[in-house]
Amino acid sequence: MMRTVAVALAISVGLLATSLDAPSHAASAKVKGKFPDLKILSVEATPMPFFLNEHPLTLTITVALPKSVPGDALLDVSTLITSPSKTSFRLLTNRQNVAGNAAAGADGAKSIPLQVQVMQMWDGTDHTRRMVADGLYDYQVQAKLLVPGKNGPLMREASLKKRGKFEVRTR
Repeated sequence: MMRTVAVALAISVGLLATSLDAPSHAASAKVKGKFPDLKILSVEATPMPFFLNEHPLTLTITVALPKSVPGDALLDVSTLITSPSKTSFRLLTNRQNVAGNAAAGADGAKSIPLQVQVMQMWDGTDHTRRMVADGLYDYQVQAKLLVPGKNGPLMREASLKKRGKFEVRTR
């Protein structure tokens, strides 16, 4: 019994000594991920402030495409608009073919990424098609590059999300 305890103690001391010499997994250098080539450059909301029942809110989203885009790729831009309490929301989507735009940008200027402008309109209604209340609303925009797959489009690349706020008023 005494011998078993002594052997176990010797093994644990040996393991502890070797683990102190080598750096731990937590202390190792973290590999930083690269940012996606698909980027949302800007989101412009007009008119500001947005008045209900007058004109729709227009979101103009400028997206920079990667340098290499497949000929049959689709650009999918989605915008989620949420109330401060998160009880009402609205999802706006736009999907368009980027093959024509990619061919137009192949003029040898490789340092300038191809940019696409997407316009989305919001009429001031929520997911149940009721008019929203006054207040500050959040928006979150994300772009995705889709390629055809066997059972439908597959996501090739996604941009980082772009967030912002705008004000909704009634007169």
